[in-house]
Amino acid sequence: MIPRLLGTPKLVDGVPSIISAGHPFVVEGVDARRAKKAIAVLRAMDGTRTVDQIARSARTEAAFVHSLTSALDHVGLVRDERTPEARAALDVLFELEDLANSLLYESIYRNAFWHALLNETDTVPLQVFHGMAIENYHFLFRESYFDAPALNFPASTRARGLMNQFYGEEYGHDELILKGLSSLGITREDLADTIPLPQTMALCNALAFWARYEPVFFFSTLGILEGKDITIDSYIDACERRGLPAGFVAPIRAHANINMEGEHGSLTRALFEHLPPIDARGVLQMRARTRLFIQLYDGFYTGIWNYYSGSNSLLRRLSTLVDAS
Repeated sequence: MIPRLLGTPKLVDGVPSIISAGHPFVVEGVDARRAKKAIAVLRAMDGTRTVDQIARSARTEAAFVHSLTSALDHVGLVRDERTPEARAALDVLFELEDLANSLLYESIYRNAFWHALLNETDTVPLQVFHGMAIENYHFLFRESYFDAPALNFPASTRARGLMNQFYGEEYGHDELILKGLSSLGITREDLADTIPLPQTMALCNALAFWARYEPVFFFSTLGILEGKDITIDSYIDACERRGLPAGFVAPIRAHANINMEGEHGSLTRALFEHLPPIDARGVLQMRARTRLFIQLYDGFYTGIWNYYSGSNSLLRRLSTLVDAS
């Protein structure tokens, strides 16, 4: 510990005391013979020396200083001025990527949606393919909710520039999905009258919260959302194997190609190259949030399968829900 005393040491009637916020606090357990020595120790607690260094400067036993520091720390009269141990942001990202990959293989890559699309393509209801596009439209339509709060990221000019460039390239991608949906006869007005699945909104809301209050963690999610390490879009591949018309598939493929050609999947690593180091507590928090993020992302796809694979209406019209109420 590098203690900083949160008060002023003073001898009061021969008893070592600390004046903090205008109130005197008696240092107990120090006999009269050590009163002046205790004051010397307290004065040396200026936030620049370790406990052992304080013991040497006050010419007293290290055990005495350790005992006194521990007692003061227990009642909140000292603050530890040690710089927290931190790791390079990119090193932390690699750890998070390993965790996320493990979680992805345990959940998303095994959930009902992807299992059916990859292994039972011919039996997947067409409404599931259409529903995926609808939810993707809702997600992209709301992308400004969670991208915009991170555009003014103050800790790195370079990272801020990369994020703003990405935002400009992503603008209007919902229009490409709309173009594909229009081949099904679905209009912009139809979609304006629909509401996304709860799982879609849960993911959007979580990302919006993280972008505003935990932007470094938000940056760590972008690689997964943008298809890091993916060279073939499995959804588009399944659409083609299922024989969906080109009018539906081509605009959605154009959206995927923009992401791949723009290397959006690599954005997270590019951002983390310019971020400040992350302390141990921050790493633990980001690991916990990664687990929650993957749960929400898994829920996004599971929600699509559960709703659109059944006999539910393709469009969840708000006007219908209002009329029914």
